[in-house]
Amino acid sequence: MLSAAGIVPNTALATCRSPPIRSHPPYKPRRCAITVSASPQIEVQVQTPQGQQQFKTESGDNCRLALLDEKADLYGLWGKVMNCGGGGNCGTCIVEVTEGVDLLGQRTAAEQKKLKGKPDSWRLACQISVGDGQSGEGRTVRLKTQPK
Repeated sequence: MLSAAGIVPNTALATCRSPPIRSHPPYKPRRCAITVSASPQIEVQVQTPQGQQQFKTESGDNCRLALLDEKADLYGLWGKVMNCGGGGNCGTCIVEVTEGVDLLGQRTAAEQKKLKGKPDSWRLACQISVGDGQSGEGRTVRLKTQPK
């Protein structure tokens, strides 16, 4: 069904960067329809060394990226310079989950390796998704960055 503007509901128009079928430059941008999904929103409350922060993120979003998008102080001094960029190799993005652990799933192999001997509530933010992408609406996840 088309709307008054001639666009299918829940879609947005964007300029595609892919070249046309011909391979002769210069490429002319094409208009494409992109489906916009409405994932459930999960509230995230973060306790950082600088104070409390609260925001909403879509279910299924990566925790590390959501925290960085919201400018939460995820890393200590060393981690700001030497983090692995989300590969689960350095262990600098450790967070303590105080509520909503059931929304985060099980520890990955990288977490098992880096967090051996640490409390079960400690997780690597780069390795966890907040929710499963389909549920969690109205739920809350509470985190503490840089736990000691």
